[in-house]
Amino acid sequence: MGAIDTVRAFVTAIDDNQKDGMAGVLSDDFQFSGWTPKPLNKADFLVTMQELKSGMPGLMFNLHNLAEQGNMVTGSIQIAGYQSDAFSIPPLSLPPVPQMARSVSLPVEDVVYTLEGDKIMRWNVQHVVGGGITGLLHQLGFDAPIIQ
Repeated sequence: MGAIDTVRAFVTAIDDNQKDGMAGVLSDDFQFSGWTPKPLNKADFLVTMQELKSGMPGLMFNLHNLAEQGNMVTGSIQIAGYQSDAFSIPPLSLPPVPQMARSVSLPVEDVVYTLEGDKIMRWNVQHVVGGGITGLLHQLGFDAPIIQ
C-alpha cells in the first residue's frame, strides 16, 4: 500500500469510527498537532476521535487534494457533521459537551501526514481561523476554554 493509500485508509477509519483501523496505521510515537491546542500522542488522539464520534457519529473529515512528496502526504480536510449526543474529551480537559443538536461545517484546513514505512508518524493540521477543535465547539455553541 502506498503512502496516499495509507492516509486514505486512516481517514476512512476515522470517518467510520474504526479504532483498530485508526490505531493500526499509526506509529507508537504518533503525534497529532495543529487541530487541538496541544499536540496529542497516539492514545490521546484515539480517545479524542472516539469521543467526538460518540457525540457526532456522522462527523466526516472529507479528505481531498492529496499529493505525495517523499515520506509526506499533503492534502486538505473539511470537517462537517451533526451532533446527536453529549460527549467529553478527557485529553483536552474539557467539561462534558451537552447535546446541542447543531451541525458543524469547518473551513478547509491543509494537512501534512509524515510516514515511516506504512505507519503515520505525524499528522499536522495548519491552523485557520474558525477551524480546529475550538471552531468545532464554537459552532456547537459551546465556548468553554480548552486547557493547554
